[in-house]
Amino acid sequence: MNKIIVTIFLFSTILFADAVLDRGYRQKSALDGMPKNSVSDIKNIKQDPAIFCSQIKAMSRKEQKQYDDRYNKKFFKPWFRKSMGLSKRERTWQFTFAKQKVYTRYRKRLSKSWFKYQIRNSNFRAYNSVLKSAITLRHTDLKIYPTKQDFYYDPKRTGEGFPFDYNQNSSININTPLLVSHYSRDKRWVYIRCSYAYGWLPVKDIAFVNNKFKKRFMNNNYAVSIRDNLFIKDKGFKTIVKLGTIFPIDKKSKKYIIASKDKRGYAKIKLVRTARKWIVAKKPIAFTPSNVALISKQLVGEPYGWGGKLQARDCSSLTKDFFAPFGIFLRRNSKQQSHDGKRVTPIRWLSAKKKKEMILKKAKPFRSLLYVGGHVTLYVGQKKGEPIILHNYWGSRLKNRKKRVYGRAIMTTTEIGKERKDIKRQAMLLNTFSKIITF
Repeated sequence: MNKIIVTIFLFSTILFADAVLDRGYRQKSALDGMPKNSVSDIKNIKQDPAIFCSQIKAMSRKEQKQYDDRYNKKFFKPWFRKSMGLSKRERTWQFTFAKQKVYTRYRKRLSKSWFKYQIRNSNFRAYNSVLKSAITLRHTDLKIYPTKQDFYYDPKRTGEGFPFDYNQNSSININTPLLVSHYSRDKRWVYIRCSYAYGWLPVKDIAFVNNKFKKRFMNNNYAVSIRDNLFIKDKGFKTIVKLGTIFPIDKKSKKYIIASKDKRGYAKIKLVRTARKWIVAKKPIAFTPSNVALISKQLVGEPYGWGGKLQARDCSSLTKDFFAPFGIFLRRNSKQQSHDGKRVTPIRWLSAKKKKEMILKKAKPFRSLLYVGGHVTLYVGQKKGEPIILHNYWGSRLKNRKKRVYGRAIMTTTEIGKERKDIKRQAMLLNTFSKIITF
């Protein structure tokens, strides 16, 4: 009898065991083999943001709470939407690719029939036909078409080809609230909207949520990952967890909540325990020099990943993920982020000298973004009267219309490459910045 009880106990323990959150790694990919050229800035500026953290002005608890309350409201907004709320132009803009010359990574041109199938499979006649709340079950990629096929403009063109995959809209973290519009015709994909983007996710990566799940998940007590590239492991399950991922804290067990999927396709609560300390913390973490150093140092050196491709970051996902642990919400792309601040200072029509003076006067270290169309950077402070920025930067434009590729997150001045004769000076960041965005 005792043996039976022990067996049942052990079986139950295994059956209901918690998932485990622990250190992990970003899978090496073709991004790691891309060119990583250097310039004087990269050599002369120590690639360590901690050096500049003494220049930070602390943020009050009251101010951070206000930011964090807004963050939570925006994060969960998809669960309160009555419809997708997208115009016809917003939901079908991607169809214009069908009229252009577009290629696979290995320069095979995609046919008109391929695009015709993707448009048909997008099934927009069924738009807004499901309208159910859902959640991501793992770190996943949001696509503009319901397919994993990557595609590119002609790689012979400067700044095109790999890794600029135009089917890659954004990466999306595990535990992200969604609204589902409809299924693709093949039923393998769902068209969704989250708090900062919309597009296609694989059905296997999401689960629908009911009110009971929402009530336990949306409990106003959240933690956030403060270490990058963690793993959640469970029996038959594994996902990467990027910096800035949100986890509700379970009221009873004080463990962290994720979702698993039942046979009906609905989410059920799964508890997660951490294998070590200091990888997750109560959100928001205090905006202090030590915390800012902890978060920002992890971002330096990461390969450039367009739209979060291959578990990496581009310029706007770097800034988005930097601010998330501090409870500050940024949207997906650089243009959106240029409107997300508490104060926006226009500098577009100023001379380079005046721009530099304005940046040093108005920008706040680690609380300001510097923006030019298509690129956004984090201002970290000044060194000998020069503004210093942290950014994931593809490369500087050259006089011959090509680019000097850096392809990673680097710390530089606003005049990166100015010592080189082949750099196009009019295209240097200082000459093109148009806004300072401050939080």
